Amino acid sequence: MTYSTTVSIRRLMCDHHRRFFSSTASSQKLKIPTKHSRHLPPPACLSIEQLREMSDEIIESEPGSLIAYNSSPSDDAWHAWDLADATIQKVEWLIRGYSAQVENTQMHKLYAVDVCENPQTCVDQILKLVGKMEQEGKMYMDIRSKMQSQLAIEADREPDDVEINKEIGNAQNSHGNPMSAFASPGQTIGMFDTLLDTMSTVTDDNTPATVGKLIERIEERFQLDGGLPYNVNPNTVPTQMTWNAGLRAISNTENTCEKTRDDALTSSVAIFSALSDAHAIKNGATYAYMVQIVAKFIPPSEMSANVAHALWHMAKEDKVIDRNLMKAMESIDSGGYEKYDHFMNENIHGKNIGEIPLEWRMNEPSLRHSSQDDTY
Repeated sequence: MTYSTTVSIRRLMCDHHRRFFSSTASSQKLKIPTKHSRHLPPPACLSIEQLREMSDEIIESEPGSLIAYNSSPSDDAWHAWDLADATIQKVEWLIRGYSAQVENTQMHKLYAVDVCENPQTCVDQILKLVGKMEQEGKMYMDIRSKMQSQLAIEADREPDDVEINKEIGNAQNSHGNPMSAFASPGQTIGMFDTLLDTMSTVTDDNTPATVGKLIERIEERFQLDGGLPYNVNPNTVPTQMTWNAGLRAISNTENTCEKTRDDALTSSVAIFSALSDAHAIKNGATYAYMVQIVAKFIPPSEMSANVAHALWHMAKEDKVIDRNLMKAMESIDSGGYEKYDHFMNENIHGKNIGEIPLEWRMNEPSLRHSSQDDTY
């Protein structure tokens, strides 16, 4: 075949393709996806009637009916979470629906629905749904434990087999070893994130204590699946939103009594310590909410000024200073502490974020939970 013949054939094929796509475009408009599905808003139940009906159906269901135990040769964590997946997706869909009914939540920002439900009712319903998932998971693990014990009793094992099984068990992590413990299937970090985000906009005197208990539960589940650096279960690994939504909820709580104050300081310090212990990411929102908590719950004094000053320097070292942190620093009442007032005049008062050295803030956008939103 000559060169000229080859060129002619290629031209003929190009003409054919042009005619084909031209006729296709004229008869049917092609729709080419331009955004990956993971960048789309997560699905949420936006019908208030459906939301109420299906939530009541789940909350009032028979214990153990939502995540039914099913024996398997593996019978490990992956098998348990596979069995729970359909129920989890349904419950997360409902929880996002309730959150969308509350103004200033992440779900409401995404969907901007007309609010048809009382905000406190939404928080209460989400708490019930998350609690129901905890009940279902506990029942699954109880039945699984009884089945494992029964199988161990009935098994006729030789001594050599026992030693082999021990070696296999030591070589496996909690997700691959049927005999090891792991976080019960049901509650996901997505559920906790949405709950904490919703609570941060609907606070009362008990919010700090409730946040503290939720964070304890999240940490417990994270450790059950191996903790650092072995936890590979995305359902139990906290995110920036987990910690920051908890701090935001506390910072939005009014300082009405000594108990609320004590709970707020205890829970916020516990969250900040857990972040450090887990080597988790701290961003501008983390420090801004901590400074807001100091301003609200520690009386005007040298101590409040020194704590805020220390948080500022930690943020500077992490290179995550942002405008929200600058604004929070200005809310601190130092009680006339001259060193703090001098520091503020030199570094913050009368300045915008563009005047802050780039080295102090260069990491902030990339460490946000969402690059387009500085809430978390």
